Amino acid sequence: MRVLSTFSGISAASVAWKPLGFEFAGYCEPAAFQCHVLAARCNATAPKYLPRDPDFAPKKYASISGGSVVNFGDITQISDDDLRALGRVDVLEGGSPCQAFSISGLRRGLEDDRGNLTLAFAQLALRMREINGLRFVVWENVKGVLSDKTNGFGCLLGALAGGRNGDPLVPPRSGWTNAGHVLSRNDHGATDVTLCWRTVDSQFFEVPQRRERVFLIASFDGDVDAGSVLAEFDREGRDPASRRRSEQDATRSSQEGTAELIWPPVLGTLNASGAGMSRPAGQGNELDFVLVFADGTVRRPTPLECERAQGFPDNWTDVAVGKRAALDIERYRGIGNSMSVPVMEFVGWRLMQAVEIAEKAKKTRKPDPVVWLRHSWDRAKDRLVTEAAVGRQPDEPGWYRQGSIQEIEARENAGQREMFA
Repeated sequence: MRVLSTFSGISAASVAWKPLGFEFAGYCEPAAFQCHVLAARCNATAPKYLPRDPDFAPKKYASISGGSVVNFGDITQISDDDLRALGRVDVLEGGSPCQAFSISGLRRGLEDDRGNLTLAFAQLALRMREINGLRFVVWENVKGVLSDKTNGFGCLLGALAGGRNGDPLVPPRSGWTNAGHVLSRNDHGATDVTLCWRTVDSQFFEVPQRRERVFLIASFDGDVDAGSVLAEFDREGRDPASRRRSEQDATRSSQEGTAELIWPPVLGTLNASGAGMSRPAGQGNELDFVLVFADGTVRRPTPLECERAQGFPDNWTDVAVGKRAALDIERYRGIGNSMSVPVMEFVGWRLMQAVEIAEKAKKTRKPDPVVWLRHSWDRAKDRLVTEAAVGRQPDEPGWYRQGSIQEIEARENAGQREMFA
């Protein structure tokens, strides 16, 4: 399947999905350091569009050359012609800036320009559905989006489920739950869009980090329900044995040559500073973000250790930025703002599995029978007679197609809804 990655950062999606067979048609990332990582690791071009902001001076990108995979940069400037040039795209992936919905961003939600990029993402998805035949949307954000006072999550759900004029969905009185499912029908009563979201914690996916994130899948493919991608009915994530292995790996993956690591077994949630959220965020305390060794050494995690805590290959962010090496603060920021690779791998694998199951079912499914009608006047009884046939069109003249049984039922259901509206 072909993917357009947005808010790409250092592209956890590429690391997770390329081994599964996904092809990346393009990226959208304007930040200078992250663009250098995309160029070095994903063969991406320099950004085509830059935000109209002094922080995005063109000279910061001068050393990026070549590349064969387009990086659009600013998501808000992508034109319809840009989308047409991409051809078919199956998946739109992205984690819009989470600062507007996090404690560190003071929870401004849609009042923050970064929060409004979430709606720009939804609008891009609708355009791509028309232009590129988009089938799926994969979106990620912090858990705080579920309790955002501006209802940014409901606005996103409404836009994806209801199209360009979709009204925001209103959460229950208790707020949005950690998991949910939405089904949207078209004017004929048939299922048009399915949406499913689920909150997952990275520590249950074999990385030594507590990181709760909301993942949302939207399916525009009538054969694949979004719930079949994210919903599991046995347990969340991996089994406890896997979690114990991840804690042991955390100890082994500490910097070689140092004493044995004795604290912590699992890191707190990494953020852009290379540390993590403090107690008010509900993610533990500051001791979760220092490494304590048996010889008494105490220090912060290195960029390499943070990469491992997110599931990235070693030194993924250790790239040249012009004539200099990457700064630690740049690497911390890129890693902390990214996604956990094993969680993205799980989502990608489940999506491919759902598509394969749907395609197999389609091949073995018998076609929906077609109903044919013919009207004639019975002169002897002086009345109109209607004949019906199911299956192949009869050879006699006068028969017309009424529709498949599924189409007829959908029209009847739509009529009943209008009657009782």
